[in-house]
Amino acid sequence: MGTSRGIKSSETMFAIIEELQDNGQMGVTELSDILGMSKGSIHHHLTTLQEHDYVVKQDGKYTIGLEFFSIGVGTRNRYPIYEAAKNELPKLASQTGETAWCMVEENGKGVFIDGYVSGASLNPDAVIGNKTPLHCNSAGKTILANLPEEQREAIIGRNELERMTENTITDPEQLRQELKQIREQGYSMNLEEDISGIHAVGTAILDKDSKVLGSISIGGTATRLTEKYCEQELVPALNATANDIELNITYR
Repeated sequence: MGTSRGIKSSETMFAIIEELQDNGQMGVTELSDILGMSKGSIHHHLTTLQEHDYVVKQDGKYTIGLEFFSIGVGTRNRYPIYEAAKNELPKLASQTGETAWCMVEENGKGVFIDGYVSGASLNPDAVIGNKTPLHCNSAGKTILANLPEEQREAIIGRNELERMTENTITDPEQLRQELKQIREQGYSMNLEEDISGIHAVGTAILDKDSKVLGSISIGGTATRLTEKYCEQELVPALNATANDIELNITYR
């Protein structure tokens, strides 16, 4: 009985955090109405979160605190690929005039942990930290292609291949064939598969034992990043940067 109450309490706290993250400043009454919980219960959880700096109270309303930011930064810094790539991505963005990304996999999803922009391109701040399916973007597909087969199949089988655009691959067998091609050629393409009007190309970052640590990618508008341009101009730049990052990881 105690365990059940503890789980319920944890679920309530996470629900409050998610609502504050989605909606910004909220009051006790607003949260109570949305979550269908008593004001007393909501206030109790908010007080606990406030005592630990996870929420901040301003003018009678609550918002997410920077303690989450501190945890997020610390978590990101523990990924070897982040430390090895953070000085290389700006160079890649500057060289190509596009946006350069770094992604890792967590629980079968892709998370962009860093990104740099050069010129008129995508805004990385709007995407960093967001979770995304692996099957519909270049960074995710190149990670998926290089995972051990058992892990790769578990992700494909566990997650529905959601259709993001009319170009998204939603058939598991078609995806497997493309992942095989990605492993053979060493890079992946995203031709408006997750966002209409956006193309991207990505490659995996491997450690000395060929274990995939994440990926880097270059994204931009489909009119600029044609398939031919990606293959002839961006893939060589991407591979050169990947080599530098892998050397940084090996000899850091």
